[in-house]
Amino acid sequence: MFQLLMKRVILIFLLIFTTGSGFSADYSKIDKHSESVPPNLNNVKDITRYLTKNLNSPTDKVRAVYYWMAHAIRYDLSKMYSNSTYTDPQQLVDEVLRTRKGVCANYSALFHACCQSAGIQSYIIEGYTRQYNKISMLAHAWNAVNINGTFYCVDVTWAAGFVRGNNYIHQFRDNFFMIEPDEFIKTHIPFDPIWQFSNNPITHKEFETGDFSKLNRESNYQFSDSITVQNGLNLTEKLMRENQRILKSGITNSMIRTKVLQNIQEITTEKYNTAVNGFNEGVKKLNDYIRYKNKQFNNLSMKDDEILDLLSSSRQLFESAYQTLSTLNQDKYDLNNSIHSMEKSIKGMIKNLDEEDTFMNKYIKTQKSNRLFLFYSRKEN
Repeated sequence: MFQLLMKRVILIFLLIFTTGSGFSADYSKIDKHSESVPPNLNNVKDITRYLTKNLNSPTDKVRAVYYWMAHAIRYDLSKMYSNSTYTDPQQLVDEVLRTRKGVCANYSALFHACCQSAGIQSYIIEGYTRQYNKISMLAHAWNAVNINGTFYCVDVTWAAGFVRGNNYIHQFRDNFFMIEPDEFIKTHIPFDPIWQFSNNPITHKEFETGDFSKLNRESNYQFSDSITVQNGLNLTEKLMRENQRILKSGITNSMIRTKVLQNIQEITTEKYNTAVNGFNEGVKKLNDYIRYKNKQFNNLSMKDDEILDLLSSSRQLFESAYQTLSTLNQDKYDLNNSIHSMEKSIKGMIKNLDEEDTFMNKYIKTQKSNRLFLFYSRKEN
């Protein structure tokens, strides 16, 4: 069967640092326990279970993960400008747990995985930042959590330390834990405005000029409704909706433009993979038909219309796959070759189906004639 696995590119986001105000409470007992995680624990499930043992509050669980990560994971300065790619987000988690080092993509992926393991709704958010009233030209990633219907922002990367000159200083700073979105937006802006968690999201231009006056205005927009819709979409639809919102918010720098282009690339890859899956399913149904045909349809419980349905379903899958491929406009040479090769395979399969349809029509007519002949022969006898 025709099969090709496409790599999904995951950005390696980079380290920025700033100051802010964190969620204020006494977490000394939780923090102390978080420092005692045994070094032999090396998977998300075991680490999260240890961290959250005897903790009932979602906030306490988030705190335990946040504090442990900020102390246990060091920023990998050697990968600060890396363009590494990953075939699966889980690789980011596996890498950081194996090396106990990473960049913000690793931090945010691990934090998200631990929150999921603890039953906490969380999100990985991609965007960029400002510090000292200047926009950083390096993309960044952080997290948000939903605690009893209220969203808070968390940046474990910045909490773990900072860069000074050419050195990384691994020094815990408790300024980035569960920050209110309206405060967090002053230093972190998501590419997609729905992750501002604001009913009056600011534009990229407003963020870059430091104009946050819109935040206090009333609005009929409900960001929570948009998030609910987004969560219910498939990956292709999510990325398409995301790009629409990003474009509406304005492309004011190369980071935003790159994000839009990456989404387009991922949409293309996802559609291609959908076409591949449809093609393979069509081949499966056609192979089922061929097996029945090779047995001369003897001793089968299937009726004629069910056999014909195998051919019809196979044709629909092939045609749908071909239609999906026709919508792809891909400049990448390798993918273009794959698309053309698959289109050629689909045409070949449809030609085979045409021949089988002709055969089945003749076969069914012959079977009907034989049945009629037997019927009248018995009647005459």
